Amino acid sequence: MLFRVSPCYNQPMGRLLRIVFDTSAINKLEDGGNSSEPLIKGLKCGFEVILTGMSAGEIISTKDVQKRGSLLSQLAQLLDAASCIWPPHVIIELLISAHISNPSHFDWTKVDVRARAYEEALPRRDFDEELCAQERKEQFKVQKRFKNMWAELRPRLDRILVKDPSRRPTNYSEAVAIATADGGVLWGLGRPLYKHVSGREPTEADIKAFVNVCPPFRAMCYGLVMAWYKGSLRNQDRIPVAGRNDLMMAAYLPYCDRFVTEDWPQREELREIAAEAKIDCRIVSLEDFDRSFAIVA
Repeated sequence: MLFRVSPCYNQPMGRLLRIVFDTSAINKLEDGGNSSEPLIKGLKCGFEVILTGMSAGEIISTKDVQKRGSLLSQLAQLLDAASCIWPPHVIIELLISAHISNPSHFDWTKVDVRARAYEEALPRRDFDEELCAQERKEQFKVQKRFKNMWAELRPRLDRILVKDPSRRPTNYSEAVAIATADGGVLWGLGRPLYKHVSGREPTEADIKAFVNVCPPFRAMCYGLVMAWYKGSLRNQDRIPVAGRNDLMMAAYLPYCDRFVTEDWPQREELREIAAEAKIDCRIVSLEDFDRSFAIVA
């Protein structure tokens, strides 16, 4: 059966609420031990739980062998009544490929993004220590490269903005307004993502059209705008910011009704991304989700 999804902002009557757990929330469940069991049992009978390929990769890359084993056991327990979807970059590639093949009839909800390979491999722990080390190395590399990319852009933008400080956005909403104007950075960020799959250079009009019909791609692009704003534009301070993986999980928001995370910067930034990108998904802490559990169920 394909993993197909009705848009969350047009939820059919009787459909179970779809819940995505960030890696930080899975960690919190594992830390809770036996006290988490009632919540997990309730999830199995009252919700459609979705685990993500990105969380699986982060857990596999955990250096502490004992901690990794505990987290994998938690994943396996959740997978008893859950499905898994691919990492964001794979989902985006699948969506773009579907759009290329039939743009006039493209429907993002009918593109199969279910990662059955993860569902089979995770409970069996079908990977060795070498693969875990490779995953850890790759995770570190891509996150460092992502952070450096935006940091290296900052001095160039500072030289421009010092001449007119009023042009520097003071919040994410202002940054989005700049990024989505004609010729804005959001379209520039979306074009290489589309070209990587299609092999051709899309126009700005092409990207605008795809952003409008593909919420996961739109959320991903808005996540990149958040990285651009926080990493390159915003006046620097010591307030923690979401990292690369945390922001890329924006692509998962259209696939769920609740995104549960214990990471405060991620929670706050995904909320802003969802609002600006018009994605009808609530981003909540595990405590808030647990507190409203009976009401939601």
